[in-house]
Amino acid sequence: MASLLAAPLDEGEIEDLVSLFPDFTGEVPEDAKYWAKSDLELFLGSNGQLRPRDVAPKAGVVTCPLLSRARQLLAELKVGEATTEYRSWCRHLAERGGLRQAEVLQTVASCSPVQRAERATAVPKVPLVVPRPKQWCGSSWNLDFWQRECRSEWWKARSRSPSFENDRKPADCAALEGGPAEFVDYAKVLQQMDPDCKEDNAMAFPRFTMDAFTAFHGAGRPLLERHWQELSPAGIRDLSPRWIKMFTNIFRLEWMDFLPRFYKISLGAPGSITRLHVSNHGAHSWHTQIEGRRLFFLFSPQETGNLYEEEGRAPEHVEGHAHSVSAVDIFHPNAKRHGRFAGAKAQHVTLCPGETLVIPSGWWHYSVHLEASVTLHHPFWGVQNRARMSEELREAFAASTMPQELVQMAAQNISQLHQRIMADDDDDSDIDV
Repeated sequence: MASLLAAPLDEGEIEDLVSLFPDFTGEVPEDAKYWAKSDLELFLGSNGQLRPRDVAPKAGVVTCPLLSRARQLLAELKVGEATTEYRSWCRHLAERGGLRQAEVLQTVASCSPVQRAERATAVPKVPLVVPRPKQWCGSSWNLDFWQRECRSEWWKARSRSPSFENDRKPADCAALEGGPAEFVDYAKVLQQMDPDCKEDNAMAFPRFTMDAFTAFHGAGRPLLERHWQELSPAGIRDLSPRWIKMFTNIFRLEWMDFLPRFYKISLGAPGSITRLHVSNHGAHSWHTQIEGRRLFFLFSPQETGNLYEEEGRAPEHVEGHAHSVSAVDIFHPNAKRHGRFAGAKAQHVTLCPGETLVIPSGWWHYSVHLEASVTLHHPFWGVQNRARMSEELREAFAASTMPQELVQMAAQNISQLHQRIMADDDDDSDIDV
Protein backbone atom coordinates (compact mmCIF):
# COMPACT_ATOMS: atom_id res chain seq x y z
CA MET A 1 0.00 0.00 0.00
CA ALA A 2 1.51 3.33 -0.99
CA SER A 3 2.27 5.67 1.86
CA LEU A 4 0.94 8.89 0.40
CA LEU A 5 1.86 11.10 3.33
CA ALA A 6 5.44 9.88 3.74
CA ALA A 7 8.56 10.70 1.75
CA PRO A 8 9.66 7.97 -0.70
CA LEU A 9 12.17 5.46 0.62
CA ASP A 10 15.68 6.18 -0.61
CA GLU A 11 17.93 3.55 -2.16
CA GLY A 12 19.96 3.12 1.04
CA GLU A 13 16.84 2.44 3.14
CA ILE A 14 15.66 -0.19 0.66
CA GLU A 15 19.07 -1.87 0.61
CA ASP A 16 19.15 -1.96 4.41
CA LEU A 17 15.73 -3.64 4.49
CA VAL A 18 16.72 -6.16 1.83
CA SER A 19 19.78 -7.10 3.89
CA LEU A 20 17.48 -8.16 6.74
CA PHE A 21 15.93 -10.87 4.54
CA PRO A 22 18.78 -13.05 3.19
CA ASP A 23 16.30 -15.61 1.80
CA PHE A 24 14.79 -13.04 -0.58
CA THR A 25 15.75 -14.03 -4.13
CA GLY A 26 13.57 -11.76 -6.24
CA GLU A 27 13.80 -8.20 -7.48
CA VAL A 28 12.47 -5.15 -5.66
CA PRO A 29 9.88 -3.36 -7.83
CA GLU A 30 10.61 0.20 -8.86
CA ASP A 31 7.48 1.46 -7.13
CA ALA A 32 8.56 -0.10 -3.80
CA LYS A 33 10.11 3.25 -2.85
CA TYR A 34 6.56 4.53 -2.45
CA TRP A 35 5.51 1.69 -0.14
CA ALA A 36 5.38 1.84 3.64
CA LYS A 37 8.41 0.15 5.24
CA SER A 38 6.11 -2.44 6.80
CA ASP A 39 4.71 -3.38 3.38
CA LEU A 40 8.20 -3.73 1.92
CA GLU A 41 9.14 -5.93 4.91
CA LEU A 42 6.09 -8.09 4.19
CA PHE A 43 7.05 -8.36 0.50
CA LEU A 44 10.67 -9.29 1.28
CA GLY A 45 9.77 -11.72 4.05
CA SER A 46 7.37 -13.59 1.74
CA ASN A 47 10.03 -13.74 -1.02
CA GLY A 48 7.95 -11.48 -3.21
CA GLN A 49 4.66 -13.37 -2.81
CA LEU A 50 2.80 -10.75 -0.77
CA ARG A 51 2.53 -7.32 -2.36
CA PRO A 52 0.65 -4.38 -0.87
CA ARG A 53 -2.75 -3.74 -2.37
CA ASP A 54 -2.92 -0.63 -4.56
CA VAL A 55 -5.32 1.21 -2.25
CA ALA A 56 -4.86 4.67 -0.83
CA PRO A 57 -4.98 4.96 2.96
CA LYS A 58 -8.23 6.25 4.35
CA ALA A 59 -6.70 8.77 6.72
CA GLY A 60 -2.96 8.47 6.33
CA VAL A 61 -2.57 5.75 8.98
CA VAL A 62 -1.55 2.47 7.35
CA THR A 63 0.64 0.82 9.92
CA CYS A 64 2.01 0.95 13.45
CA PRO A 65 4.97 -0.69 15.22
CA LEU A 66 3.06 -3.77 16.39
CA LEU A 67 1.55 -4.37 12.95
CA SER A 68 4.98 -4.04 11.33
CA ARG A 69 6.44 -6.56 13.78
CA ALA A 70 3.51 -8.91 13.23
CA ARG A 71 4.08 -8.89 9.47
CA GLN A 72 7.81 -9.41 9.89
CA LEU A 73 7.28 -12.27 12.38
CA LEU A 74 4.91 -14.11 10.06
CA ALA A 75 7.33 -13.62 7.18
CA GLU A 76 10.20 -15.02 9.26
CA LEU A 77 8.05 -18.01 10.25
CA LYS A 78 7.16 -18.48 6.57
CA VAL A 79 3.46 -18.27 7.39
CA GLY A 80 1.51 -17.95 4.16
CA GLU A 81 -2.05 -17.89 5.49
CA ALA A 82 -3.97 -16.83 8.58
CA THR A 83 -5.31 -19.19 11.24
CA THR A 84 -8.18 -21.49 10.30
CA GLU A 85 -10.54 -19.65 12.68
CA TYR A 86 -9.85 -16.26 11.14
CA ARG A 87 -10.15 -17.40 7.52
CA SER A 88 -13.42 -19.13 8.36
CA TRP A 89 -14.75 -15.98 10.05
CA CYS A 90 -13.84 -13.90 6.96
CA ARG A 91 -15.73 -16.30 4.70
CA HIS A 92 -18.68 -16.45 7.08
CA LEU A 93 -18.97 -12.65 7.07
CA ALA A 94 -18.79 -12.51 3.29
CA GLU A 95 -21.35 -15.30 2.85
CA ARG A 96 -23.81 -13.84 5.35
CA GLY A 97 -23.54 -10.32 3.94
CA GLY A 98 -22.65 -8.48 7.12
CA LEU A 99 -22.48 -8.61 10.88
CA ARG A 100 -26.21 -8.76 11.63
CA GLN A 101 -26.70 -11.91 9.59
CA ALA A 102 -23.43 -13.38 10.94
CA GLU A 103 -24.75 -13.47 14.51
CA VAL A 104 -26.59 -16.77 14.02
CA LEU A 105 -24.96 -20.11 13.21
CA GLN A 106 -26.52 -21.98 10.29
CA THR A 107 -24.37 -25.09 10.80
CA VAL A 108 -26.05 -26.43 13.97
CA ALA A 109 -29.44 -27.82 14.92
CA SER A 110 -30.43 -24.55 16.61
CA CYS A 111 -28.88 -21.24 17.63
CA SER A 112 -30.92 -19.18 20.10
CA PRO A 113 -30.23 -15.86 21.84
CA VAL A 114 -28.67 -15.89 25.30
CA GLN A 115 -31.20 -15.03 28.03
CA ARG A 116 -31.18 -11.52 29.48
CA ALA A 117 -32.02 -10.44 33.03
CA GLU A 118 -31.68 -7.39 35.25
CA ARG A 119 -29.64 -9.28 37.84
CA ALA A 120 -27.34 -12.31 37.83
CA THR A 121 -28.20 -15.43 39.82
CA ALA A 122 -26.08 -16.42 42.84
CA VAL A 123 -25.10 -19.70 41.17
CA PRO A 124 -24.89 -19.58 37.35
CA LYS A 125 -26.98 -22.31 35.73
CA VAL A 126 -27.32 -21.01 32.15
CA PRO A 127 -25.56 -18.17 30.29
CA LEU A 128 -27.06 -14.81 31.15
CA VAL A 129 -26.54 -11.23 29.99
CA VAL A 130 -27.00 -8.55 32.65
CA PRO A 131 -26.53 -4.77 32.50
CA ARG A 132 -23.96 -2.84 34.49
CA PRO A 133 -25.03 0.24 36.47
CA LYS A 134 -24.49 3.49 34.59
CA GLN A 135 -22.02 4.63 37.25
CA TRP A 136 -20.10 1.32 37.37
CA CYS A 137 -16.49 1.90 38.43
CA GLY A 138 -14.96 0.28 35.33
CA SER A 139 -17.00 2.02 32.66
CA SER A 140 -14.10 4.37 31.78
CA TRP A 141 -11.47 1.62 31.43
CA ASN A 142 -11.54 1.80 27.64
CA LEU A 143 -8.80 1.56 25.00
CA ASP A 144 -7.54 5.09 25.56
CA PHE A 145 -7.45 4.50 29.31
CA TRP A 146 -5.23 1.40 29.09
CA GLN A 147 -3.03 3.04 26.48
CA ARG A 148 -2.47 5.97 28.78
CA GLU A 149 -2.04 3.99 32.01
CA CYS A 150 0.05 1.05 30.76
CA ARG A 151 2.78 2.61 28.62
CA SER A 152 5.49 0.69 30.47
CA GLU A 153 3.58 -2.64 30.70
CA TRP A 154 4.38 -5.67 28.51
CA TRP A 155 2.35 -8.71 27.53
CA LYS A 156 2.06 -11.18 24.66
CA ALA A 157 -0.24 -10.79 21.67
CA ARG A 158 -1.06 -14.15 20.11
CA SER A 159 -2.30 -15.23 16.71
CA ARG A 160 -4.45 -17.91 18.35
CA SER A 161 -5.97 -17.54 21.80
CA PRO A 162 -6.10 -19.14 24.24
CA SER A 163 -2.96 -21.14 23.50
CA PHE A 164 -3.12 -24.95 23.62
CA GLU A 165 -0.48 -27.58 24.25
CA ASN A 166 -1.02 -29.34 20.93
CA ASP A 167 -0.80 -26.25 18.71
CA ARG A 168 1.97 -26.93 16.19
CA LYS A 169 1.47 -24.82 13.07
CA PRO A 170 3.53 -21.59 13.03
CA ALA A 171 0.37 -19.64 12.16
CA ASP A 172 -1.23 -20.90 15.39
CA CYS A 173 1.77 -20.32 17.66
CA ALA A 174 2.90 -16.84 16.59
CA ALA A 175 3.36 -14.55 19.59
CA LEU A 176 4.56 -10.97 19.84
CA GLU A 177 5.97 -9.19 22.87
CA GLY A 178 4.34 -5.82 23.12
CA GLY A 179 2.55 -3.40 25.34
CA PRO A 180 -1.13 -2.52 25.64
CA ALA A 181 -0.25 0.97 24.40
CA GLU A 182 1.10 -0.53 21.17
CA PHE A 183 -1.80 -2.92 20.87
CA VAL A 184 -4.34 -0.10 21.07
CA ASP A 185 -2.66 1.58 18.10
CA TYR A 186 -2.72 -1.75 16.26
CA ALA A 187 -6.42 -2.32 16.99
CA LYS A 188 -7.30 1.18 15.77
CA VAL A 189 -5.30 0.76 12.55
CA LEU A 190 -7.15 -2.49 11.77
CA GLN A 191 -10.45 -0.84 12.66
CA GLN A 192 -9.63 1.87 10.13
CA MET A 193 -8.06 -0.20 7.36
CA ASP A 194 -9.86 -3.57 7.45
CA PRO A 195 -13.03 -3.35 9.57
CA ASP A 196 -14.88 -5.88 7.39
CA CYS A 197 -12.22 -8.61 7.76
CA LYS A 198 -11.65 -9.21 4.06
CA GLU A 199 -9.96 -12.57 3.48
CA ASP A 200 -7.73 -11.02 0.82
CA ASN A 201 -6.28 -8.77 3.53
CA ALA A 202 -5.57 -11.57 6.01
CA MET A 203 -1.78 -11.41 5.67
CA ALA A 204 -1.51 -7.66 5.13
CA PHE A 205 -3.50 -7.09 8.34
CA PRO A 206 -2.84 -10.19 10.46
CA ARG A 207 -5.06 -10.71 13.50
CA PHE A 208 -3.57 -10.97 16.97
CA THR A 209 -5.28 -10.84 20.36
CA MET A 210 -3.92 -9.47 23.63
CA ASP A 211 -5.91 -11.79 25.86
CA ALA A 212 -5.82 -12.42 29.63
CA PHE A 213 -3.65 -9.33 30.24
CA THR A 214 -3.22 -9.03 34.03
CA ALA A 215 -3.40 -5.25 34.02
CA PHE A 216 -4.06 -5.06 37.76
CA HIS A 217 -0.64 -6.44 38.64
CA GLY A 218 1.00 -3.22 37.49
CA ALA A 219 -0.42 0.20 36.73
CA GLY A 220 -3.96 -1.00 37.43
CA ARG A 221 -3.24 -2.28 40.93
CA PRO A 222 -4.58 0.82 42.74
CA LEU A 223 -7.85 0.36 40.82
CA LEU A 224 -8.21 -3.22 42.01
CA GLU A 225 -7.34 -2.31 45.60
CA ARG A 226 -10.04 0.34 45.51
CA HIS A 227 -12.76 -1.42 43.51
CA TRP A 228 -12.40 -5.23 43.68
CA GLN A 229 -15.59 -5.60 45.72
CA GLU A 230 -17.56 -3.66 43.09
CA LEU A 231 -16.41 -5.57 40.02
CA SER A 232 -18.64 -8.67 40.06
CA PRO A 233 -22.19 -8.28 38.72
CA ALA A 234 -24.85 -7.87 41.39
CA GLY A 235 -26.30 -11.18 42.57
CA ILE A 236 -23.30 -13.43 41.94
CA ARG A 237 -21.97 -15.42 44.90
CA ASP A 238 -18.23 -15.38 44.26
CA LEU A 239 -16.15 -17.01 47.02
CA SER A 240 -12.88 -16.87 45.09
CA PRO A 241 -11.43 -13.87 46.97
CA ARG A 242 -11.95 -15.61 50.31
CA TRP A 243 -10.27 -18.82 49.14
CA ILE A 244 -7.45 -16.87 47.51
CA LYS A 245 -6.95 -15.26 50.92
CA MET A 246 -6.65 -18.75 52.46
CA PHE A 247 -4.08 -19.63 49.81
CA THR A 248 -1.95 -16.55 50.38
CA ASN A 249 -2.06 -17.06 54.15
CA ILE A 250 -0.85 -20.67 53.85
CA PHE A 251 1.98 -19.72 51.50
CA ARG A 252 2.75 -16.43 53.27
CA LEU A 253 2.08 -14.33 50.22
CA GLU A 254 0.54 -10.89 49.86
CA TRP A 255 -3.13 -11.26 48.96
CA MET A 256 -3.11 -8.25 46.66
CA ASP A 257 -0.03 -9.60 44.88
CA PHE A 258 -2.01 -12.68 43.85
CA LEU A 259 -5.61 -11.51 43.42
CA PRO A 260 -4.87 -9.54 40.18
CA ARG A 261 -4.27 -12.72 38.15
CA PHE A 262 -8.01 -13.43 38.44
CA TYR A 263 -9.11 -10.12 36.87
CA LYS A 264 -7.99 -9.95 33.26
CA ILE A 265 -8.28 -7.52 30.39
CA SER A 266 -8.75 -8.66 26.79
CA LEU A 267 -7.87 -6.20 24.02
CA GLY A 268 -8.99 -7.04 20.50
CA ALA A 269 -9.11 -5.67 16.98
CA PRO A 270 -12.02 -6.39 14.63
CA GLY A 271 -11.64 -10.06 13.79
CA SER A 272 -9.55 -10.99 16.84
CA ILE A 273 -10.84 -14.42 17.85
CA THR A 274 -10.96 -16.47 21.02
CA ARG A 275 -11.14 -20.12 19.96
CA LEU A 276 -13.85 -22.54 21.10
CA HIS A 277 -12.86 -23.75 24.58
CA VAL A 278 -13.98 -24.37 28.17
CA SER A 279 -12.75 -22.25 31.08
CA ASN A 280 -10.06 -24.08 33.03
CA HIS A 281 -10.64 -25.98 36.27
CA GLY A 282 -14.43 -25.80 36.22
CA ALA A 283 -14.54 -22.02 36.65
CA HIS A 284 -17.62 -19.93 36.14
CA SER A 285 -16.73 -16.68 34.39
CA TRP A 286 -18.12 -13.29 33.61
CA HIS A 287 -17.13 -10.98 30.74
CA THR A 288 -17.95 -7.27 30.90
CA GLN A 289 -17.72 -5.32 27.66
CA ILE A 290 -16.20 -1.88 28.21
CA GLU A 291 -15.65 -0.68 24.64
CA GLY A 292 -16.60 -2.09 21.24
CA ARG A 293 -18.78 -5.12 20.53
CA ARG A 294 -17.91 -8.79 20.86
CA LEU A 295 -19.87 -11.74 19.46
CA PHE A 296 -20.10 -14.93 21.54
CA PHE A 297 -21.30 -18.41 20.63
CA LEU A 298 -21.91 -20.82 23.51
CA PHE A 299 -22.57 -24.54 23.88
CA SER A 300 -23.70 -26.39 27.00
CA PRO A 301 -21.62 -29.15 28.64
CA GLN A 302 -24.10 -31.65 27.17
CA GLU A 303 -22.82 -30.74 23.71
CA THR A 304 -19.24 -31.80 24.47
CA GLY A 305 -19.61 -35.00 22.44
CA ASN A 306 -20.68 -32.95 19.43
CA LEU A 307 -17.68 -30.63 19.79
CA TYR A 308 -14.92 -33.29 19.69
CA GLU A 309 -13.08 -32.13 22.80
CA GLU A 310 -9.27 -32.12 22.81
CA GLU A 311 -7.45 -31.99 26.15
CA GLY A 312 -3.98 -30.67 26.97
CA ARG A 313 -1.77 -29.61 29.85
CA ALA A 314 -0.70 -26.13 30.92
CA PRO A 315 2.23 -24.78 28.88
CA GLU A 316 5.25 -23.09 30.44
CA HIS A 317 3.87 -19.56 30.09
CA VAL A 318 0.68 -20.55 32.02
CA GLU A 319 -1.33 -17.34 31.43
CA GLY A 320 -3.77 -17.38 28.56
CA HIS A 321 -3.94 -21.14 27.93
CA ALA A 322 -6.78 -23.66 27.73
CA HIS A 323 -6.94 -27.27 28.91
CA SER A 324 -9.96 -28.17 26.76
CA VAL A 325 -10.52 -26.91 23.21
CA SER A 326 -12.49 -27.91 20.15
CA ALA A 327 -11.05 -28.10 16.64
CA VAL A 328 -14.49 -27.82 15.05
CA ASP A 329 -14.77 -25.00 12.51
CA ILE A 330 -18.12 -23.67 13.72
CA PHE A 331 -18.86 -21.78 10.48
CA HIS A 332 -17.64 -24.39 7.97
CA PRO A 333 -17.44 -27.74 9.81
CA ASN A 334 -15.81 -30.75 8.18
CA ALA A 335 -18.69 -33.19 7.70
CA LYS A 336 -16.39 -36.23 7.72
CA ARG A 337 -14.30 -35.34 10.76
CA HIS A 338 -16.94 -33.51 12.80
CA GLY A 339 -20.25 -34.85 11.57
CA ARG A 340 -21.97 -34.76 14.97
CA PHE A 341 -21.55 -30.98 15.16
CA ALA A 342 -24.62 -30.56 12.95
CA GLY A 343 -26.74 -31.86 15.82
CA ALA A 344 -25.42 -29.38 18.38
CA LYS A 345 -27.49 -26.63 19.97
CA ALA A 346 -25.86 -23.21 20.37
CA GLN A 347 -26.59 -19.83 21.92
CA HIS A 348 -25.38 -16.46 20.69
CA VAL A 349 -25.08 -12.88 21.91
CA THR A 350 -23.41 -9.71 20.71
CA LEU A 351 -22.11 -8.11 23.88
CA CYS A 352 -22.22 -4.30 23.87
CA PRO A 353 -20.52 -1.79 26.20
CA GLY A 354 -22.09 -1.86 29.64
CA GLU A 355 -23.23 -5.48 29.36
CA THR A 356 -21.90 -8.55 31.17
CA LEU A 357 -22.10 -12.14 29.98
CA VAL A 358 -22.09 -14.71 32.81
CA ILE A 359 -20.96 -18.19 31.68
CA PRO A 360 -21.54 -21.20 33.97
CA SER A 361 -18.90 -23.82 34.67
CA GLY A 362 -18.38 -26.31 31.84
CA TRP A 363 -19.96 -24.23 29.07
CA TRP A 364 -18.05 -23.93 25.80
CA HIS A 365 -17.52 -20.46 24.36
CA TYR A 366 -16.13 -18.92 21.17
CA SER A 367 -15.90 -15.19 20.57
CA VAL A 368 -14.83 -12.66 17.98
CA HIS A 369 -14.26 -8.95 18.52
CA LEU A 370 -16.41 -7.04 16.04
CA GLU A 371 -14.64 -3.74 16.67
CA ALA A 372 -11.55 -2.48 18.48
CA SER A 373 -12.62 -3.38 21.98
CA VAL A 374 -11.93 -4.00 25.66
CA THR A 375 -13.39 -6.77 27.83
CA LEU A 376 -12.88 -7.33 31.56
CA HIS A 377 -12.91 -11.05 32.37
CA HIS A 378 -13.04 -12.84 35.73
CA PRO A 379 -13.04 -16.61 36.36
CA PHE A 380 -14.65 -17.45 39.70
CA TRP A 381 -15.68 -20.27 41.99
CA GLY A 382 -18.43 -20.84 44.55
CA VAL A 383 -19.76 -23.75 46.57
CA GLN A 384 -21.10 -25.49 43.44
CA ASN A 385 -17.75 -25.68 41.57
CA ARG A 386 -15.23 -25.29 44.41
CA ALA A 387 -13.79 -28.82 44.11
CA ARG A 388 -11.43 -27.73 41.34
CA MET A 389 -10.30 -24.33 42.54
CA SER A 390 -7.24 -25.83 44.23
CA GLU A 391 -6.13 -27.02 40.76
CA GLU A 392 -6.20 -23.41 39.56
CA LEU A 393 -4.11 -22.31 42.53
CA ARG A 394 -1.65 -25.16 42.01
CA GLU A 395 -0.81 -23.75 38.58
CA ALA A 396 0.66 -20.71 40.31
CA PHE A 397 3.77 -22.78 40.95
CA ALA A 398 6.23 -23.61 38.19
CA ALA A 399 7.18 -27.02 39.57
CA SER A 400 9.82 -27.55 36.88
CA THR A 401 11.90 -24.69 38.32
CA MET A 402 11.43 -25.52 42.03
CA PRO A 403 13.67 -27.67 44.23
CA GLN A 404 12.10 -31.05 44.97
CA GLU A 405 11.59 -30.31 48.67
CA LEU A 406 9.62 -27.19 47.80
CA VAL A 407 7.54 -29.11 45.27
CA GLN A 408 6.56 -31.59 47.99
CA MET A 409 5.82 -28.83 50.49
CA ALA A 410 3.67 -26.98 47.96
CA ALA A 411 1.71 -30.17 47.21
CA GLN A 412 1.04 -30.72 50.91
CA ASN A 413 -0.11 -27.14 51.37
CA ILE A 414 -2.39 -27.30 48.34
CA SER A 415 -3.92 -30.51 49.73
CA GLN A 416 -4.54 -28.73 53.03
CA LEU A 417 -6.07 -25.76 51.19
CA HIS A 418 -8.38 -28.06 49.22
CA GLN A 419 -9.69 -29.58 52.44
CA ARG A 420 -10.34 -26.15 53.92
CA ILE A 421 -12.16 -24.98 50.79
CA MET A 422 -14.36 -28.08 50.77
CA ALA A 423 -15.20 -27.53 54.45
CA ASP A 424 -16.02 -23.81 54.04
CA ASP A 425 -19.47 -23.18 55.46
CA ASP A 426 -20.17 -20.18 53.16
CA ASP A 427 -21.28 -18.01 56.08
CA ASP A 428 -21.08 -14.66 54.25
CA SER A 429 -18.21 -13.51 56.47
CA ASP A 430 -16.13 -10.69 55.05
CA ILE A 431 -12.50 -11.13 54.04
CA ASP A 432 -10.14 -9.38 56.40
CA VAL A 433 -7.68 -7.59 54.11
